[in-house]
Amino acid sequence: MANQIKYINEVSANRFLDGYSRYRNSNVIYYGTPPRIAFTTYKKSPISFNVNDNFGVIPPGAEYRPDKISQKMYGSPDFWWKILEANNMKDIYEFKAGLTIRLPINIL
Repeated sequence: MANQIKYINEVSANRFLDGYSRYRNSNVIYYGTPPRIAFTTYKKSPISFNVNDNFGVIPPGAEYRPDKISQKMYGSPDFWWKILEANNMKDIYEFKAGLTIRLPINIL
């Protein structure tokens, strides 16, 4: 038997997530018994580049680890997905040592 899905528009996803999550503007979905929560699918927003964006080369110790670069650049590992978006990468396995990447200054 399939789970019944119930969309709850009056509940903010921020209630369940930190302010850096890419799902912070998503709708909350309840499903299953006992009820579990999920969020609607994240849809990537257009990338806004800035002339002041930084560029860098991925070092060997950070291959497949955009979270490490995020921690170093922004003080939090939570912006790894913004780095991937800014570089048109769909997966961490594209994040390879030696590649030059854009590090956006406008992450929020």
